[in-house]
Amino acid sequence: MELSKLLVSERIKTTRISFEEAFSTYVANRQQALEKVDAENLKRKAREIKERSIAKLESLKKKAIENLKENGIKVFEAKNAEEARNIALELIPEEELVVKSKSNTINEIGLLEVLEGRNEVIETDCGDFIVNLCEEQSTHPVTPALHIPMEKILKKIEEKFKVKLGKSPEKIIEWVRSYVREKINNAKIGLTGANFISSDGCVIILENEGNISLISRIPEKHVIIAGIDKIVESLEDAMLLCKIAAVWGTGTTLPTYINIISSPSKTADIQKKIVYGAQGAKEVDLILVDNGRSKAIEQGLGEILYCINCGSCLYFCPVYRQVFDNYGLHYFGGIGVSKLAFINDLKQAFDRGLYYCTICQACKVNCPIGIDVPEIMKKLREFSVNSKIETETNKKMIENVRAYGNPFGKVEEGKVPKELYCC
Repeated sequence: MELSKLLVSERIKTTRISFEEAFSTYVANRQQALEKVDAENLKRKAREIKERSIAKLESLKKKAIENLKENGIKVFEAKNAEEARNIALELIPEEELVVKSKSNTINEIGLLEVLEGRNEVIETDCGDFIVNLCEEQSTHPVTPALHIPMEKILKKIEEKFKVKLGKSPEKIIEWVRSYVREKINNAKIGLTGANFISSDGCVIILENEGNISLISRIPEKHVIIAGIDKIVESLEDAMLLCKIAAVWGTGTTLPTYINIISSPSKTADIQKKIVYGAQGAKEVDLILVDNGRSKAIEQGLGEILYCINCGSCLYFCPVYRQVFDNYGLHYFGGIGVSKLAFINDLKQAFDRGLYYCTICQACKVNCPIGIDVPEIMKKLREFSVNSKIETETNKKMIENVRAYGNPFGKVEEGKVPKELYCC
């Protein structure tokens, strides 16, 4: 859809209304959380952790794989999305019920599209469940359904499940909990992402709802799919980032649950002999996905990988607030477009908003790690122009500069140029 038509579409107009209410709540909650912490100290430490982790990523990855394997977790490496999908299909038997948590990386590799028709996949995160129910697309990495009005949710539940609920968030959550809990209890495969992976051998997954605690323990097999950028040096580093993710992601001082998984469930209660498969998962599989991340580092843009997907930048981005999930793909906003340039390619980044960014710096100011997205966007635009991928307006400006010494074209004395461009 053309940008001019998109801006006045009913979906976008409805999303803006829902977003404004969510934005007000987020700002108030975050302000309260920030009053309880030493924000500048947290931000400084978080920046140091991510700088160090990305600078040493190859050695940390090697150490993490060794420690995770030693603990009994099966680890697989995937160079790209196709490899990641193929590994996942090997690990997930056909026709088995899969219960899934929210994961940008799973969306990134397109796994759900290949599982469709092969497996029943149930979204257990309430937001993703609602997005799926309403046949919508996620608009935010932390609160994917923030754009969907309550009336639409109630209508879809009634249409699909023949259940009429009272108009309140509590009633909706109560029903979703009951429906999803039954699916979890009958599933053999739990599918999640990860927030952080420590090189000393732990997978850390944050949540508020409690669904991940269940799907990582009740099914016999737990499959985790995560980007290599999630690797940090130590569990202590990961814990600090957990706090950062809570404060800037949801406006709380800590997430409700921090799941630390270092092995399949096990017991040594019988003659101290370790037996895997006690009350939790019998098998834990981790797929580590590169998919352009190493390329970003090689091209001097490793700062893109400092992002922890808290989504704070999006609330304040003037472009995102107008077009939402149409700015980026799977990952949104300027940082999402930046990731897209390496996960897919520059052309896709161009198509999904490389030139939308106004370089206003609102994202950088509101990022807990201070990622300089505006500078990254400038660099990517330079790559884009060098690859002959640019807007028609930009081409015309350059032609005018070469021909007339200004971006507006031939200027007649006392007359305003027909087309005025902003740099």
